[in-house]
Amino acid sequence: MKHLGGWEISPEREMHLGSGLDTASGVSHEVDIVAKHSDVSAIVEIKNRQGMLPDKNDVIVLFAKLLDYLACNPTLLLKEICPVFMSNAPFEESGLAACLGLGIHPVAPGLRPLPILVDNALRIDVEVRRGLKVNGEVNERFEDFCAQLNRLSFAIRATWLTSRCGYHSDDTMVVKAVGGLNTLALSNDLRQLNGDCAWLLDEIRKAMS
Repeated sequence: MKHLGGWEISPEREMHLGSGLDTASGVSHEVDIVAKHSDVSAIVEIKNRQGMLPDKNDVIVLFAKLLDYLACNPTLLLKEICPVFMSNAPFEESGLAACLGLGIHPVAPGLRPLPILVDNALRIDVEVRRGLKVNGEVNERFEDFCAQLNRLSFAIRATWLTSRCGYHSDDTMVVKAVGGLNTLALSNDLRQLNGDCAWLLDEIRKAMS
């Protein structure tokens, strides 16, 4: 994974966001993975624990870490920042809702984040356009899946970190107020989309075999 083309992967227990950066608080924060590319930085929190589902407090801690770095280093916002919360266990309801409200991509067993769902939809569309024969139910459910995916993408488009925060100068960033979303309902939508995606992918594999 350290040799992906064009990507620079931080060492384990990274304490300065992969770039020797300080924080506004003066206290460095451990980040599990920092992956940098020319136009995007992925910042990943990983939880591998038993008996405790990730909840809103876990997610908010990651968000606070990011803001602490941004408040001291607005130049980070000159390229896309992609925060990811990855868990070996399913999210507690409030944890998943907090991810959607704070623009953090959740990854867990049976839970693909929104960009992966979009990528899956595009790949299915390519196969169908190439002439893959699928029945009417698959076509109907795929159309509904795409419509619901577009609706969710539109609903949370302003929550992404680089939509909420912007670079103003080397010592100033701007923050846009974003709120009022029913993130509990949206998290249920994300779970449903994941179930639909799993079903569609299974049907596409059957059709291709």
